[in-house]
Amino acid sequence: MSRMDFAALFYNQVCDCESLVAGLDSLLSTEAHILTIVPYASEQFPSECFKTADKNRSFKLLSIHEEVTLFELVFHSPRIERNAEELRGRFFVCKHPSFPKIYMLMTIESADFVQRALLPFIEHNRFRFYLTFLKHDDIGSLLKNFRMNHGFSDLRIVRASVINRFARGVKEATIPSQTWPRLGLEGAFEYAREQNGWFRSLSFEVLKDSRVFAEATIHRNGIVKTDGEFRSVYNSLIFPICQIIQDNIELFARRSRRENPGLSVRPLTIEFARDQFENVEENAKFIEAMRQLNNASVSVMHGNPYISMAIVDYADGSTFDLWVLNPSEVVIVPQLKSSIASIKRVISHVFDNYAEGIIRDFQISRQ
Repeated sequence: MSRMDFAALFYNQVCDCESLVAGLDSLLSTEAHILTIVPYASEQFPSECFKTADKNRSFKLLSIHEEVTLFELVFHSPRIERNAEELRGRFFVCKHPSFPKIYMLMTIESADFVQRALLPFIEHNRFRFYLTFLKHDDIGSLLKNFRMNHGFSDLRIVRASVINRFARGVKEATIPSQTWPRLGLEGAFEYAREQNGWFRSLSFEVLKDSRVFAEATIHRNGIVKTDGEFRSVYNSLIFPICQIIQDNIELFARRSRRENPGLSVRPLTIEFARDQFENVEENAKFIEAMRQLNNASVSVMHGNPYISMAIVDYADGSTFDLWVLNPSEVVIVPQLKSSIASIKRVISHVFDNYAEGIIRDFQISRQ
């Protein structure tokens, strides 16, 4: 049966998220497919999110149930050619059973379709689609629980992208797969710790004894790919990632001053595990990292001995003040307009380009 036949026939059996998961789990156990899952949050229903097309993309709603929607996307390459390349594929969007604004996009289409047609649309509409950011320790905890919950003997790392912090700032190094022969989960995280780095993505084989049951990949933005063991992946990776998205939405919501009585501020802090700014030389590294925030204006008011900067996000006009007043934390002060997506973008930029920390509500008593 061809993939197109599967999409047409399979959806006739799907009436809810459970039947979709069961069907995809069965499919991966019998046919060679790579399933891509994109957990995201949105204020809009899928029928609205995937209705507006750009000059290279057009969407078609094929079928809709209460919990699951099926779409087709046609993508035309922007290359200036008479016979421009066309990519055509289908994907499901499943509503989370507990969180009304959380959805899970799932597709078995090719990597070319996912990377060139689907994901760029989501990235370019990031104020419509809220993806998450997984910290290094989040990824470790998720994978350890995944291994334990389903009785896997180990997760063997086959590829990884790691961000290493060197003395001169931040630098990304993509680790070739041949440098990870038979390196297990603990070994991979020990390597990252020794390199003073954190993972951007991990690809791993799922093992029971010496038998490989699946190969999967987890990214910092919450996107997961797998060629097997989907029900295990869904229960112990996708669902917990959805919980992280929900937690972030609750933490970042209603931070704009215009949303609060008397235009009061509701700051957030990023707490670091150590005195990150103990030496004043560290200020310059942080300022340089923040200046790399694209599609935004970063104005530095003070850089020594404390840090004060203003950020304007050009994408939606959100504005923030950032302060570093003690060695172990950054204070983020949202101003009149500060969207959830923009707050997430600023924090994930700090994590990706400077260092990771714990996000908390700002408490005056702690200053």
